Amino acid sequence: MKIKLIILSSILTGLFVSAPLFAHHNFRSEFDINQPVIVTGTVVRLALTNPHARLYIDATDDNGEVVHWDFELAAASSLLRRGWRRNTLVEGDTVIVHAARARNAPNVGNVEFVTTVNEDGSEGFTYGSPRE
Repeated sequence: MKIKLIILSSILTGLFVSAPLFAHHNFRSEFDINQPVIVTGTVVRLALTNPHARLYIDATDDNGEVVHWDFELAAASSLLRRGWRRNTLVEGDTVIVHAARARNAPNVGNVEFVTTVNEDGSEGFTYGSPRE
């Protein structure tokens, strides 16, 4: 009887621990790779959080209005392995973001890569973000 209880509790523990893995969304269900977007703007905040880091930027649209963009990046651990740091992009930096547009939300995207813009207007370093 004791062995059955141990086996049952092990199985239940395994199920409960693995449940969050099934909650992760599919990239293609949320973002459309056939709708690429390139946005140049000013960094408001880089949040290296899990399950996905976020990059918030303000950009100016064709009408001169400020548009707030919310970009999803890979997990912070993946970004750190690719050279990202908490101070990689800081508030006020100008960046060019290449992303896939969200299917159901305006001004939201999933980043493919981000390029910094130097003070003289030339392109700086490019940081990639694996699509997860």
